[in-house]
Amino acid sequence: MVEVVGTDRFSNHRNQTKYREFPQRELNEIVAAVEKVENSTFVDAESGYELRAFDDEIANALPEYEYEYAPESGRNPATKIWKDKDFDHSVDLYHAEKRIAIEIEKSERKRVSDDLLKFIKGGQTYRNKRHRIEFGCLIVPTNYRGSGNIFGGVATTLDFMRGIMHVEDVAVIGYRDPRWK
Repeated sequence: MVEVVGTDRFSNHRNQTKYREFPQRELNEIVAAVEKVENSTFVDAESGYELRAFDDEIANALPEYEYEYAPESGRNPATKIWKDKDFDHSVDLYHAEKRIAIEIEKSERKRVSDDLLKFIKGGQTYRNKRHRIEFGCLIVPTNYRGSGNIFGGVATTLDFMRGIMHVEDVAVIGYRDPRWK
């Protein structure tokens, strides 16, 4: 099983009290979904495909979320939360009712900033008189190719973006990639 090394919340670093904290129940469900993934998903899969398989397994464990890659139809338009604005950006998983967006990273630190920009955009745009994204969740490795702890760097990035993070909260889940022990 994939090991979750730690979790953090942006609210742990934010001094403002007007924002709601990422819901604990949903955070527990997401952590459990990551922990259900077998290490073999990374280790045994054909090169390049193990990354999508990780997303697939998390999505299967969270059936109430829309998944970007719908197996029957390809790209799921429900995860393109800005489709009416002609943006071609989507999130990996999205719960429209709870306004939770999940981004799953498997590699580079620079992609985390892109994910946070999606959360910011979702916190500044509306659908049915509610923010499109109220809570963001990043799932990131703590040991990418043995060279970097992306999980550890996210708190620094969140602190840097503190003044423009227009979402209620962002949860960060750090997992150990079994390929890089």
